[in-house]
Amino acid sequence: MTPSRKNKPRSGVRSAPRGQALVEFLIIYPTLLLLVLGAFQFALVYQAKLTLNYATFMAARQGALKNGKSTSIKDGLAASMTPLFATNKDDYVDLIKARAIAAVEVFNPLNTQIVVLSPTANAYNAHKADSQSGTEIPNDNLMYRPTTAKGGMSVQDANILTIEVTYCTRLIVPIINKVIYSLYFGFVGEKVLAGEYFSEAAVPTNLAGKRCADVNDQVQSLVNLVASFVPGGSSFLSGFSFPAIPTTIPGLNWNVGGYRIPITSRATVRMQSPMTQAP
Repeated sequence: MTPSRKNKPRSGVRSAPRGQALVEFLIIYPTLLLLVLGAFQFALVYQAKLTLNYATFMAARQGALKNGKSTSIKDGLAASMTPLFATNKDDYVDLIKARAIAAVEVFNPLNTQIVVLSPTANAYNAHKADSQSGTEIPNDNLMYRPTTAKGGMSVQDANILTIEVTYCTRLIVPIINKVIYSLYFGFVGEKVLAGEYFSEAAVPTNLAGKRCADVNDQVQSLVNLVASFVPGGSSFLSGFSFPAIPTTIPGLNWNVGGYRIPITSRATVRMQSPMTQAP
């Protein structure tokens, strides 16, 4: 008896996976999402690092031209970091806002740290007595001056300006910003994510010098800084509710806080003017 066509199995046809693809997708989706978001965030961090490298050189160059003054170095750094905060709008208003944001970021001591590695303070104090004014490192006729080391450096080496800039770049991609911040700072970062903010003084030894704390910590650190310089500042400032301070600058629409990690760059140039202040 010939089997009916209805009951005859068809070759090459498999049974439905019955939800197997959906389960596999749900398993791989979190990892895939983190990879995609992480790629975007690290691309932005890489862009910030390239901009910082250029800005650090321009800051050192401006410092070399203007007697190594810290304000000139910061101004040169802010001017060169302006493109990092500009949008695609082709107008002067956007450029002015970007320049203002760059200045806020650079001159905020909790987001940017500039360290003069050369010349050192000891070298400045040792060589300034050889100048006519007694307040600067001699910058003329260096090839004819003695190479005797004073303060650990010769006058020729003391005329080489080396700066190191550490900038706390903001992590703006959702989800992955918290993940990167927590991984970078370890358990301390996890405490910050949980709302247990830490102050600069309470940072463990292995994190000393690594700033970029959460904005709540930044506000409190600024309060402590102001209180240390203003007589009676602690009692005066204690009457204000600092967590209520807005973190977004009006008019600029820029958040001075957020999750940040430090990036660092160095630059070395020869002084084109006498160093007139100790590092």
